[in-house]
Amino acid sequence: MTTSRKASRNRSANVRQRPYVALVNAHDSNTSNTRDTLATPSKGRRIRLLRARVIQEQVDGRHLWELYFGTGSDIAVNPLKAVDILDVPNEGEVSTRTFLKSQGPRGLRDEVLSGRWLGTAPTTVHKIVVEYTEES
Repeated sequence: MTTSRKASRNRSANVRQRPYVALVNAHDSNTSNTRDTLATPSKGRRIRLLRARVIQEQVDGRHLWELYFGTGSDIAVNPLKAVDILDVPNEGEVSTRTFLKSQGPRGLRDEVLSGRWLGTAPTTVHKIVVEYTEES
């Protein structure tokens, strides 16, 4: 029995884990239907989304917010890059689901996270809060 315990200890390898750092970017939305860059990764890195929230602080009606990777003008340009379409309530907030470590949508190397208003754009500025990590 002593031999099997000793052998199993010899097989275990020391693994150094990389630190897990969540980043947050708060962004004021535009009031048009043009694309906004919400988060840009460091050079040579990828964004992995943890959660995105859209906050409407003033009464302005319901609006739809597209969230996607890349610099396309909208989700229809490349549907495979789509993350979510959020239905922002009148004077309220909405968010994507919260993804666990290493499970959220991930962009390509050096690819930005973008968003835009779908349909009628609001007349007031909204707060967009993006929580994400960067991976190699």
